[in-house]
Amino acid sequence: MRIDLPLTSREHAARYRAQGLWKDKTLHEYFAAAAARLPDKVAIVEGARMFTYGELARLIDNVAGNLLDLGLQSGDIVALQTKNSSVMPIVHLACNRIGLLYMPLHDSWRETEVRHLLERSRARVVILPVEYRGFDHAAMIAAVRGNLPDLQHVYTLDGIGPDMREFTELLRPTRRSKAEIDQQRPDPDAPAHTMLSGGTTALSKISRFTSNDLMAMLDNFTDAIELTENDIGAALAPAGTGATGYVYPILVPLLHGATSVILERWGSNNVPEAVQLILDQKCTFGVGIPTQLTLMIPALEKHRPEEFSHFRVFSNSGAPLPYDTAQKIEKLMSCVIQSLYGATDGGTSNMTSIRDPQDKRLRTVGRVVRGCELQLWDPEGKPVAGGKDNKGGEAGEVVWRSADKCWGYLGDDEQTARAFTRDHFYKSGDLGQFDADGYLRITGRVKDMILRGGRNISPLTIEQQLIKHPAVLDVAVTSMPDPVLGERACAFVMLKEGAKLGFEEAVEYLKSQHLAIWQLPERLEIIDDFPRGPGGKVLKSKLTELVTIKLRAEGKVPG
Repeated sequence: MRIDLPLTSREHAARYRAQGLWKDKTLHEYFAAAAARLPDKVAIVEGARMFTYGELARLIDNVAGNLLDLGLQSGDIVALQTKNSSVMPIVHLACNRIGLLYMPLHDSWRETEVRHLLERSRARVVILPVEYRGFDHAAMIAAVRGNLPDLQHVYTLDGIGPDMREFTELLRPTRRSKAEIDQQRPDPDAPAHTMLSGGTTALSKISRFTSNDLMAMLDNFTDAIELTENDIGAALAPAGTGATGYVYPILVPLLHGATSVILERWGSNNVPEAVQLILDQKCTFGVGIPTQLTLMIPALEKHRPEEFSHFRVFSNSGAPLPYDTAQKIEKLMSCVIQSLYGATDGGTSNMTSIRDPQDKRLRTVGRVVRGCELQLWDPEGKPVAGGKDNKGGEAGEVVWRSADKCWGYLGDDEQTARAFTRDHFYKSGDLGQFDADGYLRITGRVKDMILRGGRNISPLTIEQQLIKHPAVLDVAVTSMPDPVLGERACAFVMLKEGAKLGFEEAVEYLKSQHLAIWQLPERLEIIDDFPRGPGGKVLKSKLTELVTIKLRAEGKVPG
């Protein structure tokens, strides 16, 4: 019996199957077919370590069998916090093999985010490092474990912590036969993967995708870049939310018999390492966010374009890539830029193809993908002129209904109802406009979020913590422009009478509240009162204008 899908009608599900978009195979079955065909081929390169498809298949079976021995039931959550690593697909595909649900946790998240996600998901298992980059993850989980009654098992990746077991135990040969494990095959319409997003809410939401949903998304991508099993993908972007940095450069190659090369961690000080990885491993494609591509330019300029003759395509996601930057990357790497547009929770509605003209590839986010109905709405929720036929017309909010949208937010029906209409359209919060050829251009955003280098920062998360400071009367966090990252967060603060607050003090206070480093504001402005609308609502656009004027006067952004 088919699972009743909460955000897809039976009529649409039948249509997606008839169109060949839903093939009713699990993610693991795609991987297993590749492993059976190419057991000795290198599947993953991770530093000096390589995994063949055959080796990876055995490890996945071992983890699946050993997880079953824990008494886990279909739909139970297994959470993983790690750097970019081969452990991600091993745990994910093991979970998918037996009907468990994999939930990634970004390695920069601390107590506030981790506790929220483990509590909201009712995770039964968590896997994490004892220590990574100077932070004690074992101590963090020990501190919150008493408040997580559903969390039964903690495994560590690099040593042992209190009341914890080593992840290597899950990698040991399982006592279960392949036939036993095969009996646990989940329905391809059951949740099979989670992606974590922020947006306008205070903390991350857990978006669930089925195997059918996710494969519809990934098939559109493989068609757009014309991927084959001969391709080698460079996984450069952070993969710890399960979205762009994971599904496209790590998961996609493994489901098609190609190879994924994983960069452990992206940082401004290791950009040359990322470029060298592409060269040394002869990568044919890469996936990144605009900040990464921008920061790579000085390192790329130290090489000759012909050194990248093997590199075909660089896929950009997370935010628009400035035209001049995209053009420069294409010239320096002798490749083409391909863009992906969508949302962590809504799926991917538009893509450019490597066959598209350069002007379309670099100035738009492409045409609407197969299986997607996209419309542009006015503020009353009605299609604007040209908003239904996807050809020319007015700008409007981008909304869509597709074969690859999520199952809704785990444990948060209220947020699901806000993001999706009753007839299953996803409201992106972005503004867009079609050209005469059906290519979509994103013109702005409706949502109150800050997009810093492809990562969503929620102002409310910062506001809720900073308002607790004894000197703060009120606070509003808004975006400020940045030539590299696109946007950064600026905190506008009204102080209590006679109080003082400096930037360093504000940042240290927020760190003490366990916010991730990338969520911290990067400028503090003291203000007597906020600009407000007739109803008293703070006009954040006016605050952005104010800080932009100051940045221009300081020569930090172009005039």
